[in-house]
Amino acid sequence: MRPVVVYLFLGLSMGLLSTLACTRSGQNTFEVHIAVETTEPLLEGDTMFITGNIPELGSWNGRGLPMTRVQPNRWEAHFSPKDSAFAYKLTLGDWSREAELVEGLAYRDLGGWHGLDTLLHAKTFGPAQRHNDGQVSGYLHVVDAPVDPAGIIPSRKLWFWTPYDLKNTELAGPMDLLLMSDGQNCIDPATSTFGVDWAVDEAILSLMEAGRIRPTMVVALACATEGGNRRRLEYGPGELGEAFTDYLVHTVLAQALEDPNLTEESHIYFAGSSMGGVLAFRLLTEYPGVFDGALSFSPAVYVETSTGLAVDAISPWKAKGRPAPSGTLYMDNGGIGLDAQLQPGIDLLMAELRSMGFMDQKNTFKWVLDKKADHSEVAWRQRFPEAFAWLSSGGNDSAE
Repeated sequence: MRPVVVYLFLGLSMGLLSTLACTRSGQNTFEVHIAVETTEPLLEGDTMFITGNIPELGSWNGRGLPMTRVQPNRWEAHFSPKDSAFAYKLTLGDWSREAELVEGLAYRDLGGWHGLDTLLHAKTFGPAQRHNDGQVSGYLHVVDAPVDPAGIIPSRKLWFWTPYDLKNTELAGPMDLLLMSDGQNCIDPATSTFGVDWAVDEAILSLMEAGRIRPTMVVALACATEGGNRRRLEYGPGELGEAFTDYLVHTVLAQALEDPNLTEESHIYFAGSSMGGVLAFRLLTEYPGVFDGALSFSPAVYVETSTGLAVDAISPWKAKGRPAPSGTLYMDNGGIGLDAQLQPGIDLLMAELRSMGFMDQKNTFKWVLDKKADHSEVAWRQRFPEAFAWLSSGGNDSAE
């Protein structure tokens, strides 16, 4: 059985529109070529497999597609996936013998896409081991989130972070507030899905030191861990989504605003990724005047895959009359792997915003496409500092 932590990542990694194969000059341009070199030759009876989130790769069964040994230390595979992007890993046939890679985070899901041609290096094979990348800076308290008065949203953890000790009266004063989804991935690598966090703490401290933002505290609520696509349903439109935003605004945020360091001059922001990026857009359009702005990283606003995953946050928004975001909105996306599948949906949303004239208003919207980035905490960590600096400046690019 695949470790639970991998399924958590799949909740964060949304795929999108399936496409039909095409050819150019007789060659299948959708063909994927993956080569792997091992530190030592595998045993004669061993076979390397590619397993992933699509049926062609076994739907994460730990075995998937067998590779061919072309040299003592080299294995290769060629295939044409139906989906334009996918996630995958390497094993020797089951999850007890997973490849530890030299590239990136040793046991992270890899992103693949049509036309991928890559060479990977595997050091060893065995049970996946966790490697934390990063640390906690500033002051962090992990507490139980306030109880939902409606009894709909289950209890979960909340990460409360400040750049300095609020008990130090010499430093006390007006602060801004950043509310975040998926709190387990934002500040502490020890609690993050794959051992790498957004490094929001280091980013805020660095931006404060440079004088680019005001002192800012962070309140980050953990995502749902219950089954049945609970996280997706809470962050997206629908009955449960409305119950979650009501809880987030009227209970979690309301309690945070009781902090004496938050005054009428304080700015209130929100940030989230993937379905959390959908949540960011929903909060700006469904709760006018509450948030000064939001960061929507790799938002899965319109998703449909061959595996049955479907998310549509655009139609419900249009059914409500296309309310414009009430604050400054930053939106971005990567260009490879699973992020590539999100782009058509993002394009649909931006076309709607453009037709409304929202994108033409000064200092209200910013779009960033990072063509070399995938759908991961690593990518969001890299883009967060400049995104938050822009948001905190009120959409003033000259502040960068």
